[in-house]
Amino acid sequence: MAATLLAAWVAVVLAGSSVLYRQALERLRAELEGAADIAAGLVSQRLAQHDAHLTSLAALAQRSDRILVDEIGQVAGAIRSFYPRIEGVDLVAWEGDPPEPAGWRTLVSSHRAGLEPVALPQLAPVLASAQPGRPVSSVPRPGRSRYVLVKRLPSAVGRFALVLTIDLAELVAGEELPAWGQLELRLGPASARVGHGGAAARAERFGPPAMTAERMLDNAGQPISLRLVRQPGWSDLALLRPVALLAAVALVLLGLAVLLAVQRRRAAQARGEAERARQATRLSERETAQAHAARVNAMGEMASGIAHELNQPLTALLSQSQAAVRLAGMPATDPAVMRRVLEANVQQARRAADILDRMRAYVSARPPAAGVCELGRIAMDMAELMRADLSAREIRLELDVSTPPPLAWADPVQVGQVMHNLIRNAADALAGSGQENRHIVLRVDEADDMARIVVSDNGPGVAADMLPHVFEPFRSDKPDGMGLGLAICESIVHRFDGRIEAANPSGGGAAFTVLLPLARRKEHAS
Repeated sequence: MAATLLAAWVAVVLAGSSVLYRQALERLRAELEGAADIAAGLVSQRLAQHDAHLTSLAALAQRSDRILVDEIGQVAGAIRSFYPRIEGVDLVAWEGDPPEPAGWRTLVSSHRAGLEPVALPQLAPVLASAQPGRPVSSVPRPGRSRYVLVKRLPSAVGRFALVLTIDLAELVAGEELPAWGQLELRLGPASARVGHGGAAARAERFGPPAMTAERMLDNAGQPISLRLVRQPGWSDLALLRPVALLAAVALVLLGLAVLLAVQRRRAAQARGEAERARQATRLSERETAQAHAARVNAMGEMASGIAHELNQPLTALLSQSQAAVRLAGMPATDPAVMRRVLEANVQQARRAADILDRMRAYVSARPPAAGVCELGRIAMDMAELMRADLSAREIRLELDVSTPPPLAWADPVQVGQVMHNLIRNAADALAGSGQENRHIVLRVDEADDMARIVVSDNGPGVAADMLPHVFEPFRSDKPDGMGLGLAICESIVHRFDGRIEAANPSGGGAAFTVLLPLARRKEHAS
């Protein structure tokens, strides 16, 4: 039980932690996307400034019939001083179309100290493909962070072009990025990384996965791809307090659920036990009443047979008593003859007393008392008690008792009741079958080291769907049956550690087998 509860608690905590983990990652992802949008906005704004600077310089170059070299140089210096990312401003001229390598001239050059000058011959392919008035970007030295933005002046001015040398690494300042972010900028083969260098170093071995947000910018001929990287740590997720709270709440709720389940189960068990006790009491009362009523009803049905049995010894007593009276009046009566008459009267009186004793024992509702039970004698008594009723139904009862008859350990009255119920059920089945030569066999012998009673008939047998339920209370295939007879038989047999079975033999009919402990085994065990 404890292991199950612990497993349930762990499962709840893990499931809740997984939800919190996903929510935390979504929050970090939202922060990353927002920061990427801000960075893209800054870069786009600054790319637009580059085009604006070129436009201003181009307008200054076209103000007169000559190139204002000094004015352009002054403006270029001002631009470079205010915008450190613009490391160089050049105004170049060339001859020939396409440009000839020897015909290049640099009219204005304003560069950061130490910056290598623009390699003019490398601009030839760019100028050849550029349209006047539309900026074109190029990377003169792959693998570095610088690129050039070239704008060709209109043909009416001459063969002139403005060139800005821009450092990608200066497009965004590190202070403009979140503390956790690292920005990667790329324009063709030129690339730069901006941000806090510790972002990658903080990567934990088993920490959350890295996140990236990418944007593509193409402002004024500057196709720059922007990639913002975030490597979160467990501390960024801030899961310690929510998970601890979740574990505590889950533990409390699980404890309440267990307490409620235990209380409900106990209440259900108490109700079930009370209901079973009530059902057992009702069934016991019904069994007792049914058993007693069955015996009384059986006595009514067997009254004619019992009267016939008593009539024989009473008639014999009457005739022999009359003979004794006549003998007593004779002067020379032989005492031996008188003794024989009186002994005959005693024998007939005992026979009548035995019949009445069987009746009284069968009808009485006295509690069972296990003891040595002569099954052969009980079988003969039941045969005599039921013979008149069976004869009226034209049913023959055959008695098959082994020699010597088995002695069982049970109550004779209740064993007689079991025999009576089984014989009565067989008679009811035969009476409704309408067949001829109806007979019942009552066999008493030993089998499997137990006393055995078998009641079989040649009737239609037990219905296949009813056979598994014949001993269940209130299950009967008789129109007026209550379904308690066989249930009472089973209860009686089980009371004396026996068992009862029902079957449909292959030869037809039905057979009920009762097995009871042998008296010698009980006595030996005692």
